[in-house]
Amino acid sequence: MPSDHLLADLRRSIEGHAWHGPSVLDAVANLSAAEAGRRPVPGAHTMYELAHHIAAWMGEAASRLQGNPPGMPADGDFPVPTVAVDEAAWADVLALLGRRHAQLIDAVAGFDPTRLDDPVDPKKSRDDGGPVTYRALVSGVAQHNAYHAGQLMLLRKALTP
Repeated sequence: MPSDHLLADLRRSIEGHAWHGPSVLDAVANLSAAEAGRRPVPGAHTMYELAHHIAAWMGEAASRLQGNPPGMPADGDFPVPTVAVDEAAWADVLALLGRRHAQLIDAVAGFDPTRLDDPVDPKKSRDDGGPVTYRALVSGVAQHNAYHAGQLMLLRKALTP
């Protein structure tokens, strides 16, 4: 099925065994709430904020695959920065990440593969050659996850002196 490789890319970007290095879940494994909420790089997002952002955009992609119009994620883009992230907030974001990942996997698995090259929003065109297709959307989410997994790993490294 044409969507099998897209599903595999999504799974690897979140769950592991990605060619680029650690997955998103690898990058946040065994982090405390205090670590997730720290800002070791001034001006950069925290790991808590990045985990929320990743989850939010997976949810938005799933929504688009289910036929909803494109928009900002229902969960918001980045959360409002907080002074401290407690264990409950960190657990909630990790649970959201798991739910949105599962929703996206289900949406891709249930999507008609003959529609992968259809435009997500035919009214919008991109300067580089036309509207974004569903295939590009799903591939882009996997790339987005990989990009932020790298950021998460850099922030983890910045935690240690």
